[in-house]
Amino acid sequence: MGNKRKALTIVLTIGITSYLIYRVHSEASSVELSPGLLLSPYFLLACITGLAGYLLYTTLWYVYLKKRGISFRRTLLATLSGTYLGFSLNSAVGFLVKVRLLGTDYWYTFGIGLLAMATEYISGLIMVAVMARNPIAGILAVILGVTMIFDRVAYYAVYPLFWVMKSVERLDKMYKGWREAKGGSSVLLAILVGVSMVFSNATTLFLVGKSVGVQISYGEAFKGVLYSTFLGGVLGTPGGIGANELGVTIAIGNGAAQIVTAFLYKTLTTYLYALVGAIAFYRVVAAGRPEDY
Repeated sequence: MGNKRKALTIVLTIGITSYLIYRVHSEASSVELSPGLLLSPYFLLACITGLAGYLLYTTLWYVYLKKRGISFRRTLLATLSGTYLGFSLNSAVGFLVKVRLLGTDYWYTFGIGLLAMATEYISGLIMVAVMARNPIAGILAVILGVTMIFDRVAYYAVYPLFWVMKSVERLDKMYKGWREAKGGSSVLLAILVGVSMVFSNATTLFLVGKSVGVQISYGEAFKGVLYSTFLGGVLGTPGGIGANELGVTIAIGNGAAQIVTAFLYKTLTTYLYALVGAIAFYRVVAAGRPEDY
């Protein structure tokens, strides 16, 4: 890695870390938090479940990618890199770069990525429908599930748009990637992994709330995870900052302690891995051959 890239990595990492510290300090200024919070059993368990959730998220993608001969290690490095760029720029850039690092056929792998995202959302909707007894989430899960099953209808629905943009070949490659990754029992396995991931993340939110003194039901925790994932992705802020916390607080409340809980939750499930992702990204870029990873 060149000196300029190393310097950029250090500067960006320091910048991200400083921003994290600033946000925690500003949000926590009106909340009584003891230094022992970081050593409390609830918080330490939350660190473990946060790591488990991130690894399960990587595994969800890997379930679809292994048919292409992509290793779990390469999937993890691409996921970390995407998390880093999603944090420092925005989630869309993080997704695009992750896809680029994962496959040599970009649009084919893009289709696999869309399938992974759809699986993540349907897993969250299933858990909210079951655990929070939310009929709307259940209806949305069924709609998304039917769309995944009858994907040919969705293909023809978007075909005119891609024809106008003269990008039908790209659409065909994405659809091929989607279809081939979906074959066999991949979707059922990925949904099981996705449900486990959502449960792990909800447990992290629940435990962080316990350590801060905020009582969160599991129904609220599942909603917080789903809302955070959705708003963090669609609002386009760097790393979902603000949007992620908004999604959580919609579910658990908007008081000062709840805001701190939301930020600490996202730190343990996403933001910490953005820092690790900086190292992973520049290592892959420096190598010049992502396929070696």
